[in-house]
Amino acid sequence: MLVAGLLHDLGKLGVSNQVLDKPGPLTASEFDLMRAHTGLTHSLITPLHPLRDIAEAAASHHERLDGTGYHRALARERVPLAARVLAVADIFDSLTSDRPYREALDPDPALALIEREAGRGLDPSAIDALREAVSDRGSLAASAVAGRATTRGTVSRGSGRRPPG
Repeated sequence: MLVAGLLHDLGKLGVSNQVLDKPGPLTASEFDLMRAHTGLTHSLITPLHPLRDIAEAAASHHERLDGTGYHRALARERVPLAARVLAVADIFDSLTSDRPYREALDPDPALALIEREAGRGLDPSAIDALREAVSDRGSLAASAVAGRATTRGTVSRGSGRRPPG
């Protein structure tokens, strides 16, 4: 799970910084480029045979339970469990981190937004696990600050969560 989490956005290496760091809404073609990062992640990791299961989880973190995600439009149980957990963690990280196009949300409102997708797009048990992990740290605010502090030295190539404008 840790390795899949670290590699899930590897495909963003194939997306230009102009798109990744754009302060406003993405055009439809820019959004298509962002969506392609999951397929590229899969292509880069799959040839490394010991990492095949990791490739599936990492490349499927934008799949949604209702089948409207990408890169393969998987639905329900066809979305690997690790990908369902990664999706929730990725969204929480994205929402609670500053982005070129918006400031970070505090953890409580971020979790509330994620909870609105429970059962439709996101796995309710993964959301429960996030809520428990965050509350185990004492407070949602403290966990967000700690999370941002531990990821400062890592490569973040944007979130891809902006709809086309």
